[in-house]
Amino acid sequence: MVQTEDIVAEDNEKVLPRAPKGVPDGNYKLIGWSIDTTGRRLIDEICQIAAYSTTSQFSQHIMPFSDLNVGSRRRHNLRIINIGRYRMLKNLKTNKFVKTKSEISALTDFLTWLEANRGDAKDGVILVYHEFRKTSPAMLLEALRRYSLIERFSQVVKGFANGFNIASVQCKNTTKSFSLRVMSRMLLNKEDDFGNAIDRAQAAFEVVVHLGQAEKTDVNDTNANNNNEGHISSFISKFVNPVSAEEEEIANFKVVSL
Repeated sequence: MVQTEDIVAEDNEKVLPRAPKGVPDGNYKLIGWSIDTTGRRLIDEICQIAAYSTTSQFSQHIMPFSDLNVGSRRRHNLRIINIGRYRMLKNLKTNKFVKTKSEISALTDFLTWLEANRGDAKDGVILVYHEFRKTSPAMLLEALRRYSLIERFSQVVKGFANGFNIASVQCKNTTKSFSLRVMSRMLLNKEDDFGNAIDRAQAAFEVVVHLGQAEKTDVNDTNANNNNEGHISSFISKFVNPVSAEEEEIANFKVVSL
């Protein structure tokens, strides 16, 4: 089973995502990743970007030009507050203002973090996320394109893997819902509202790792135990959509929306 939920390119334009093309088995670094946005359209903006690995994590809020729509405010517990000439981002859960950066500064910091956390993965990074509607990769690539950062990003990141697709294949006989909340509760025994991008990034990573470990044919294999991440990256390689394939989809979305 692959994801077939439609994606919103503009207000009234919808397109169906293609099945992931997959990547060859290799030496990849898996990193959980998620974003908070002002909406779910391709033209909306990122207001938080977060990433998680077993050794480090990244989280940075961004001050968007537009306000968050009603759904995004409820989902992310964030709101833009105007104080005179100044705009500030407020966390509605803690009732505190959060520190923000400009989009280009946050994206540059994110790329620097990815480069530092790639380690010895010679084939690059696979960004793991978990979404019913596949919107995050396109929104990130559009933001990177605005500042001519796609080439630098592509030198580090091989592609994106949607944990929703992986869960829908691996858990199709045990549940009918593959949301991050359900998978986290069922596989990790964790409860969370996932209003924050860093929490979703960590959960997306841990869910995929759990599903990958369940696919081991011999848990007593010493080599497999010593190369757990290599096994998991091999397991999800067929679910990965390369950066180039994501860019092709974005180009198709724009044609459809004309």
